[in-house]
Formats: sequence, structure tokens, C-alpha cells
Amino acid sequence: MIHFKSARVNPAPQTSTHSSGNIYLTNSTATSPVRLIGAHMPTAGGLHKSLESGSAIGCTAVQLFTGNPRQWVHPILSEATIEAFEKAKEGSGIEFLVAHDSYLINLAAPDEAILERSRNAFRGELDRAQLLGIPWVVTHMGAHLDKGEDEAIARLVESLKRLLDATDAEGYTSGVALETTAGQGTGLGWRFEQIGRVLDGVGPHPRLGVCLDTCHIFVAGYDLRDPAAYEATWAEFDRTIGIDKLKVIHANDAKKGLGSRVDRHEHLGRGEIGSSGFALLMRDPRLAHVPVIVETPDSEVMHALNVQRLQRLAAGGEPEILISMQYFGHYTDLVGPDLKHHFLAPGGTLGDFVARLEAEDPRLAGLGRICRFALDEEYADLACVLTEGAAVVAAPPVSGG
Repeated sequence: MIHFKSARVNPAPQTSTHSSGNIYLTNSTATSPVRLIGAHMPTAGGLHKSLESGSAIGCTAVQLFTGNPRQWVHPILSEATIEAFEKAKEGSGIEFLVAHDSYLINLAAPDEAILERSRNAFRGELDRAQLLGIPWVVTHMGAHLDKGEDEAIARLVESLKRLLDATDAEGYTSGVALETTAGQGTGLGWRFEQIGRVLDGVGPHPRLGVCLDTCHIFVAGYDLRDPAAYEATWAEFDRTIGIDKLKVIHANDAKKGLGSRVDRHEHLGRGEIGSSGFALLMRDPRLAHVPVIVETPDSEVMHALNVQRLQRLAAGGEPEILISMQYFGHYTDLVGPDLKHHFLAPGGTLGDFVARLEAEDPRLAGLGRICRFALDEEYADLACVLTEGAAVVAAPPVSGG
């Protein structure tokens, strides 16, 4: 009996072609990144841990929380914390840092007490970013809470003016990046026009920019899936906001459909946007200077794979599918029991996949002849065509297969 759910997962997938790590089965071009690409990394154990773990999976850019995102008040950063962060940056290969603010902050709040608390909390976000040398703090634009969009935008403009003026006076370099949103509830920022109004209201400022989230704009109604739709979306962005205002991109696929206004991130290539949309994004010369950050689920394993996928697309490789492989029986003694991840050119069958595995690693010779295979928890023959996210299990007869 095969226990599909018992598969263990490697905590830090490797980029080696050796089968003890992950195997990349593709004919596409080199994987070296040509632009700043990374992920939102956890800070458990200290802020510096986000840089160490980001570097370990090949990030050249990292996003992090500088404080607990579900708390209003945070302690002042200690000298030891700042020093550990600076040390972790040295030699990490991470060239771009961005912070994300607390989820509690609403710089457009109609309630005066919440508005003041939000302004104070965001000032703390800028203070910590400045101390850590982080150039941008991403923030959602707040919500009007059924008290009127125009009034909320006016409050947001006033909040930003106050914050920028106060920190200008102290010589701050860390700025504010307004994030596009999905349009859930009464949140602002799901239409490009709303962001444009805020930028116009504040006026030109070098420390005020924009963060675009691909999932958010897609579910808000801006399509990215084919060249015509992609160009139309960016033409609208440039007309209402300006590409020159774009400071960072969040690359997330969408679980829900175009215009659904439901914010649910999906792994790249597995959602409604699909690999073609991210290929257009990563090869767009207008955006080559903009760092790209992944915020997808299952960060412990999937951040590495999503970052690698973006790197391949940026380097000119064709969109690929991601396959997971689990071995049972004596093969676990050869290659280990952990789940392996493989990038594969689309359109291949299970037989093609197994043949490539055998060719890549002599220890797997005879795999297709000896084993019985399951695909997504159902037994399958070698003629089955593999698709994105397929989970394959190989079980030799001695394991009960």
C-alpha cells in the first residue's frame, strides 16, 4: 500500500542536477538571473535570518517584516539586531531589500483614533527601515470602511504628506511604496486611477512610489495572460500612474479568476495567470530594473522553486512545468526518501519523464521497467501526459506496489 500523504519534503531544495537534490529536466537556456529576484522571507530567530535564508535559496532581493505584522507597537531595534542584519547582508548576494508594513495600519481610516495610531505605527515602519538601510516600505492603501472613497483618499494623501514631510526633515532615504490591491471589501488601490489620484494629491516626491502585485491586479480586472492583454494593462498603468513610479513587483499567481476581487495567492504557473503571463513579465525590458518578489504559499519549499522559475524565465528559458517525485522501496536507499522537484518541458509523458530521470542518474537505471507509478494518487501508465504540479510516486514491487 502506498501512503501518498506521508512524503517528507526537503526544507531547502538544492539547485544541483544530482538526484540527491532537485533535477531540472529542460532544454531551456541558462539559469543565471539577469535581474533582482527574490521572496518574502521569514524572520524567526532574528531579522538577519531573512537574509541568510534568502541567500540560501538564491535570492538577489528579499522582502521582510521588520516587526510583528499583527501588532501596533514594536520595540526599538537594538544595536545588536542592526549589527547582525548588516553582517548578514555582507557577502549574501542580496542587492535589494524591501519591508512590508503591519497589516493593522490604515492610513485612510475614518476613525480619528485609528488614523492617528496608524500614522504613528507607519512612522515606526519608516524608522526601522531607515535604521536597517531598507529603501522602501510597502503598504496597502487602507480602506474607507463605507465612509466614502473620496474622503478616504484625502485622508491617505494627508497621512502620506505628514509622514514624508516629517521624515524629510530628518534626512530619511527610506520611502513608501503603495501596493496595488485586489479590491476586497472597501480597500483602496484596486484601480490604477485610485493610486494615480493619491500620487497626484501628494505631488512629486522621490520617496513615494508603487508596488505592483500581479495576483492583486489580475483579480481586480487587469489581464496579463497574453501579449495583447499584457500590453493593454501596462499601457493603462503607465497612463494613470507611470512606470517610472514602479519600485517593486510582487510576482504571485492567482487562485481566483480575472476580476473576481478575491486575494488568494497561488504558485507561479499553477493559477489563473499562468506561466505565459510571468514569461511576459520577466522578459519585459521596461521592467528590467524593477526587483521582483515572490509571496506564494508553502514558503519553506516553494519559495526556492518559484524564485528559480522566475530566474529561468528572466534568462530567456521557456515556461516549464514543475513535477514532484517521491520514491519508495530500495530507491529511498539510493536517492533518499524526500520529495524531489523537477522542472520539465511541457507536453511530456510520464514515460518521457522517467526516461530522463534514468538518463540523469545511473542509480535509477531500470526505474521505468521495475516500478509501478502513481500520478496524483492514482495509478498511471507511462503514456500519461504530465501537467503543472503533477505528483509522481515510484514504487517497486517489494514495497507493496
